[in-house]
Amino acid sequence: MCVTDVAFYPLIVADRPDNGTYQMPPAGTDMSQLRIVPTLGVRPGDLVLGAYDGALNSDTLRWAMQSCAAFPALPVHVGDWTALEGETLVWPSAGVALVIPREHVPAAVYGRHTTEYRPGDRVVRSFIYHPAPDDHRHGTEPRAVIQRGTVAYVDDGICAITWAGHWPNVTDPGVMRLVTPDEIAQERTSYGFAVGDTVASEYGAQGVVLELWLHWYSGAPMALVLWDDDKRTAQMTFGLSHDVSVRTA
Repeated sequence: MCVTDVAFYPLIVADRPDNGTYQMPPAGTDMSQLRIVPTLGVRPGDLVLGAYDGALNSDTLRWAMQSCAAFPALPVHVGDWTALEGETLVWPSAGVALVIPREHVPAAVYGRHTTEYRPGDRVVRSFIYHPAPDDHRHGTEPRAVIQRGTVAYVDDGICAITWAGHWPNVTDPGVMRLVTPDEIAQERTSYGFAVGDTVASEYGAQGVVLELWLHWYSGAPMALVLWDDDKRTAQMTFGLSHDVSVRTA
């Protein structure tokens, strides 16, 4: 058998976020099944625990912003870019990721199989968005976004979805999956709203929330809203109101 030298590098966990997109692995996760796989090999439903953003160098300390993130993959691949799901960073397609294969993820994490959609179910899909020159968010690099919708009907394997809002200048969507109630609750706790919510301005205009984030400097909750007149504005969420539907997932 061929013997190969292996280089080991220390990993220092500086923070373990416990809200929003970044979650600890769910209870019952078999951590012994953790695998390093090519980014292009990540499958829908694999539990992503991290992604690596550069070549190894023992003389350089690197930061991995997702070293403790745990989220179900909803991957989209476009050329040199990959979004492992729609609310974290876009990564180089040539990279690698830390995942627990979906076969070893506790069943309760995802609930029903995603092929068993029912009318009224909330679903989500991811895109890679290429910002236009008049984009309202800071930066012009491609970024991952999500779109939520509601299953209108299911008939003989055909599933019709009513999507909330629309995105211009996006890639073809990847696969979709069921939304969990926790995802909606976490967004509303952090921002006051969830992506896909119908909102109203203080002047009575109606719109749909497309994106949520924290302001890069002040940390204020921000929302990108698609209004009924097809305009998009980015604003702090304190000026918005909404009527949350009873069924959220």
